[in-house]
Amino acid sequence: MGQQGNLDDIHRSEHAINIFPPQAGLPWATGILSCRQNKYWQLTLDTTRVFLAHFAADEATPQISKSGKSISQISREELGPRMEEGWAKFPCYMFSEGDRQRTRLLAAVNVFIFVFDDFWEMNSIDSFAGVNDDFIARMESGFSHTNEPRSFLKLLIDQVILDIRELDSISGNNAGQEMIDLMIRFFKRPPPPEQYKNLEEFLTYRHEDAAIPHVLGCTKFGLNSSVDLNSPRLARYIRLMKDHISIANDLGSWEKEKKAFESKKVMYMINVVSVIKDLLRLRTDHAAVAMTQSLQFQIETEIDVEIERLITEDALTGEEWRFVDATLHVMSGNVFVSTVMSRYGGEEFRLK
Repeated sequence: MGQQGNLDDIHRSEHAINIFPPQAGLPWATGILSCRQNKYWQLTLDTTRVFLAHFAADEATPQISKSGKSISQISREELGPRMEEGWAKFPCYMFSEGDRQRTRLLAAVNVFIFVFDDFWEMNSIDSFAGVNDDFIARMESGFSHTNEPRSFLKLLIDQVILDIRELDSISGNNAGQEMIDLMIRFFKRPPPPEQYKNLEEFLTYRHEDAAIPHVLGCTKFGLNSSVDLNSPRLARYIRLMKDHISIANDLGSWEKEKKAFESKKVMYMINVVSVIKDLLRLRTDHAAVAMTQSLQFQIETEIDVEIERLITEDALTGEEWRFVDATLHVMSGNVFVSTVMSRYGGEEFRLK
């Protein structure tokens, strides 16, 4: 069945370059050494700035969060002088293989994810209903624009969704629509439970809360791939990948999230470090962080074993191997951005 038996034989796109964070002196909290950067990073930042500016200027979005901030206010804060050092970096390193058009659209979708999620974290699900009615609903298949008055921001969002679907039409696959559907699924996720029975229960919820199914959709869209994200051949690998992204992201954001929760800037503390501390009754945050780091490295060992199994059994198609290769860079890109981005306190290591 397999058309590629070795990851070393994968042909990567001309749209990215290899980078070497450990050689640059960055702390590298992963055993995954291969890391890639999209060549159109400036386009990503420019697109992010444009969309944030329109969110910031759109006074037709009056929803006020529990923190007293509207979506436009949240966007204005994100649009500050440090914008380029924040979450705008994610598409450059996590979805590195995309061409110019797909990279531009991934940058726009990235803005939707972070702006709406910031509002979601500050509010109850009921309070998010207005955002859903104004913005999320228009992304769904079959949405009718009728004669509603549309702000420039809504027109811009509608055009992004249309452009994504048009690329599907040209490519003959469903990568864009699947990415949209998984984004909508993220916005409709339930709030976290008050307690988790075990780590498995937490990670199952965290996969959704960290938008990891959507990340898989973005990876597929960036590659212009027809890979089946629900393929049983990939199931074990994808599960491990979801765990890795969840844990590495939580380690990177732990200090920032702890401060935000303690200062009541967000409603929920959804972080694996906190869960491990509670479940194992650890006395200090330091011990919980160390235990969480050990768990991440154990998952990386299991990923390596799973890839070796897939190679030995010649279990995957060439398209599936290309996806595995890309998702390894999603994981290393997630670690890289979590290391250098200002949002997670990476001032010491931010790129200059």
